[in-house]
Amino acid sequence: MTRLAAVCAVAAAAAACDGARDRQCVIPPGVDVAWTSEIGCPADYDQLWDGRDDALFANTRTVNWLIDREDGDRLYFIDSTRYRLHYDFAARYLDGDGHTPVGTLGEFQLNYRRPNRRFVLGKLVHYLDAGYVTLEFSAGDTAGADMIAGAFRRVASAIYDGDVLAFRPVSARHVELAPELARRIPVVTSDEVFAGQVYQPLNRKTGYGTLRFVRLAQLASRPPLPTDIVVIDRVPNDISMVSGIITAEFQTPLAHVNILSKNRGTPNMALRDAFDDPRLRALEGRLVRLDVGAQEFAIEPADREAAQQFWDALRPAEPLVPRYDLSAAGPQPLEDRTADDAIAIGAKAANLAELMRVAGGVPLPPRPFAIPFSDYDAHLARAGVWADVDALLADAPSLAPDELQRRLFAIRWAIFSAPVDPSLHDALVAAIRDRWGDDVKVRFRSSTNAEDLAEFTGAGLYTSASGRLADPDSIDAALKTVWASAWSYPAFVERDFYRVDHRAVRMGVLVHPAFVGEAANGVAVTINEFQARRPAYYINAQIGDISVTNPTGMATPEQLLYYTWFDTPEWEVISRSSIAGGPVLAESDLVALAGALERIHQHFRGRLGGGLDFAMDVEFKLGPDRELVVKQARPLVRR
Repeated sequence: MTRLAAVCAVAAAAAACDGARDRQCVIPPGVDVAWTSEIGCPADYDQLWDGRDDALFANTRTVNWLIDREDGDRLYFIDSTRYRLHYDFAARYLDGDGHTPVGTLGEFQLNYRRPNRRFVLGKLVHYLDAGYVTLEFSAGDTAGADMIAGAFRRVASAIYDGDVLAFRPVSARHVELAPELARRIPVVTSDEVFAGQVYQPLNRKTGYGTLRFVRLAQLASRPPLPTDIVVIDRVPNDISMVSGIITAEFQTPLAHVNILSKNRGTPNMALRDAFDDPRLRALEGRLVRLDVGAQEFAIEPADREAAQQFWDALRPAEPLVPRYDLSAAGPQPLEDRTADDAIAIGAKAANLAELMRVAGGVPLPPRPFAIPFSDYDAHLARAGVWADVDALLADAPSLAPDELQRRLFAIRWAIFSAPVDPSLHDALVAAIRDRWGDDVKVRFRSSTNAEDLAEFTGAGLYTSASGRLADPDSIDAALKTVWASAWSYPAFVERDFYRVDHRAVRMGVLVHPAFVGEAANGVAVTINEFQARRPAYYINAQIGDISVTNPTGMATPEQLLYYTWFDTPEWEVISRSSIAGGPVLAESDLVALAGALERIHQHFRGRLGGGLDFAMDVEFKLGPDRELVVKQARPLVRR
């Protein structure tokens, strides 16, 4: 007797083998089955669904299914908690009986590609927020329209809610088949599913804080405290250190606000209509505990002692004193630098220099250079600002937030109003003119020794600015704007929380041509944070220069998972851009980007070390002719 026959004998009373068609529950309570051929009621789903914490959408229930084409299209709904991979179930129960062997995992994966495959594989997903029940195939599955439609009908006939089942295409191939399939079976798009979601977990963490409601328009004038959990009506571009974030609009997963949350270990979620949610309003002004989970969230009143212990545990035990080297002065060509030079030119510039050493090459901005720490240090000394800094640091522990903001503004204004040293100005003008001429718009970007560190990332805390030689005053103004941003209120508060020595912070500046007329821009991380068992690059992209990291309004970006475990390019569309009217990234764009991401990932992983969870955070642009340019890359830090 095969393993499958034995299971059928045991599960016969549960109607787990073929035969039950009465649309009643087919799995009796308390009976543990590995599979069933029908789902007759919600309780059957409860027995089978995978309570995974890596689903792309929250509040979902997923059950894997398998059709054996060599056994009369026999259908198996699998206990998907016990057998998270189709292969594990097939190898356990379906090998033998004269059929095509299940084989190794690599051999089994041919069932995603061959037209004469033995198995058709997919999943059944309940989207509880949106109210959809969908049949879905893997992004790498090459099934044609006939195979998809046949599998759909087979599954729909075996579940009690088959009349509401719809096919959701997740790959570009299946999206292309959607119009044809829609004439044969119900089809629902990813955008329709995404639009129906109510809860979006962005950073699944726990936090304690006082629950505050703040409108985005008031956020700058009423900055929250590090011990606040904030409910915001819109998605902010940036936010100072807080204990938790709840936005009433859905967020871009790779937006600055969520990258900051991951860097800081801050719970972050979106909840539609959160600003008026009675569950939250009932706790306004109270100390609460917020748990952001994969499928749902929990918020409840908290104890002051527990909250204080939690906050204390987040802070480093010892102060962090950033290193700096003031030996270099004037514009520094990055061709002569590496990542080791972060102590002189800052992490952002040093990482861009390191990208020049990636085997196989990476397309970068042309001839970038850096203004080192020594020029910032000298500027503050000439302007007499260091004395103001020392006075502020002595008084800071006793300052109210409003007074702290006033003192920080005074320091920024002193930095900005002081003239740039004439010799530095002349060297800067000469470097720009030699590289790009007088009419090119030039970007000045922060590059400090207090960002992209293992202990402190500082992402999104500092300012960038632009200028061009045709407007001479704009060059010095851009440089000083970046320098002054070292003393912004959010940067100071976050450094203070993580015990970074403010007096040791130095600001360098990365200089390169601004991107003009770009076809698209985006952010990618070289890890699949949704499903670690399916290696992929997670990519967000938007048309033109509409920001992905700081989106505005309803400009939702394109979201893709580009899988790296297939021999040929395969990707899953999570959502399309809300404004592009079609794909933002074409297949040729994705292939070029994936190649660059692979080279970047391997280079930095080899240089820095790291396990399977090592990943890079990469920002990119597509130029007017869709040429790829990597804007920056840094190790992805998660707390």
